[in-house]
Amino acid sequence: MIPLAPPPVDVPPGQVPAPPGSPADLQIRSEAPEPLLPDESDLGIAVAGAGAGAAGGGGALPKHRLVTVGDSLTMGFKSFAITDTRLSWPAILAETIGLGENDFTYPQFPGPVDCPGLPLNLEAVVRGIDAARAGSPIGVRQLREALTVTVAVSHVKSYWEHGPGSILPGPSASYHDNLAVYGFDVRDAYTRTVGAALAAVTSGSDAQAVFSPLVSHHQDRAMLITLQGPAVATPGVPNPTTMVDAARWLGQDGGIDTLIVALGSNNALASVVNLQLVWSTGPDSSDYTVSTPSDFETELGELRDRIAEINARRVIWVTVPHVTVAPIARGLGTKPSGSPYFARYTHAWITDAEFNPAVNPYLTGEQARAIDSAIDQYNYSIKRLVYAARTAKQPRDWLVLDLCGLLDRLAYRRYINSPDSRPSWWDAKAYKLPPALAMLTPQPDTRFFESDASGRTQGGLVALDGIHPTTIGYGILAQEALAVMAHADASLPKQVDFARLVREDTLISDPPKSLTGDLRAFRFLDEMIDIGLVLLGRRAI
Repeated sequence: MIPLAPPPVDVPPGQVPAPPGSPADLQIRSEAPEPLLPDESDLGIAVAGAGAGAAGGGGALPKHRLVTVGDSLTMGFKSFAITDTRLSWPAILAETIGLGENDFTYPQFPGPVDCPGLPLNLEAVVRGIDAARAGSPIGVRQLREALTVTVAVSHVKSYWEHGPGSILPGPSASYHDNLAVYGFDVRDAYTRTVGAALAAVTSGSDAQAVFSPLVSHHQDRAMLITLQGPAVATPGVPNPTTMVDAARWLGQDGGIDTLIVALGSNNALASVVNLQLVWSTGPDSSDYTVSTPSDFETELGELRDRIAEINARRVIWVTVPHVTVAPIARGLGTKPSGSPYFARYTHAWITDAEFNPAVNPYLTGEQARAIDSAIDQYNYSIKRLVYAARTAKQPRDWLVLDLCGLLDRLAYRRYINSPDSRPSWWDAKAYKLPPALAMLTPQPDTRFFESDASGRTQGGLVALDGIHPTTIGYGILAQEALAVMAHADASLPKQVDFARLVREDTLISDPPKSLTGDLRAFRFLDEMIDIGLVLLGRRAI
């Protein structure tokens, strides 16, 4: 039976049901929901005319075979930059099902040669440090490393703020098929406009932006490149196009065969990046790190209504991953026996010995559980909207791609390396790595990426920012999406070429040689920032 609603509240004896300040609609759970496998993506409900073939079950295929809307995960962001968009999971999926470069298009973000992409390519920076260290005596090495980082940051800012990257894109004949933009939450997909992004970029930079190491208005610049499309001819009125509007245009331009909607991670991600739990206070909140379940459901309902207007034969809705699994927030010490959660979580580069609760930010285990419980409620809302669509009087072929369940099945420190913490469904639905990944040494996992002169020493599924997948990690997501599509359309291929992705993944095929040492510098910098925030009174101790 497909679970469409949360099970009864089940909190272990003696555990605080919810942290202080939790919203009234939050329901704390003791176990992660059972994942939906690809053959359960239709919730066990057949829809007439939903098999392989054309729109409505007959005639020619729609013009746009695959269209995706989403955030950084769908855009192909990794190591704190968007650059290799040809290796995003939608692009990998498109190539696997036989779509050529003109059949599935995506934006490109070149940047300076030494540090391509937006806003700052950590892999390129680390490789620059590798080159600077080579052959340098210890006294000179640190100076060369600092100079390398400074020059890379300077080149990136110059390229995007004053060089070739500052030239705003003009109108084009069509929109891209991958419309994802990093940083977008659910509401952004239907409220953030091209006109507003253009106004931000052309307004210039304030003094704070001038001295920031990041490109000014980098997200707006990325949005303008991604949502480049036909001109909107309304003199004197800013371009009102949103991400959803661009998808609607593609639906009107010959139809969409499969539309994938992957939004919601940014409704909770800031909690593990900032290590703060601040609940939203309404659907239009801006100063929050986690949306309350009711606020998320309101925004999801608005998005659902707009997606329903798009001419798409099939829509796949992607669930929101448990952001606390991402290694950007590292559990301290040893997990309590039988619990999925550590007592505290702090930045990945802070060791147990270095952690100082008076200085370093952290989340408690109870807060981590509350964040995940809210996400569980987000995902039940997604499953219910798919159920409603498949059982409506005029049913729609809407499906679920359970990214949350997929990440749980890959969670190394939470479950794989902690057998006594595994949920009741684990034995039946544990994830098995594809052969080309399983044969790698060490086997890739979801821990923070580390490597030295001997090669990769741990991690491999998550890139250097501790949040976004590596290329092989995106391959796993592409494989899951392919399996969902193949469940609905038996004519599709069944397997992503993981051997090719291993070769293409530079973190796997050619790991940086000094990354473990570089993390010590990151820890020192983070410590200084945290001390500064405490002194300024901007973080409660």
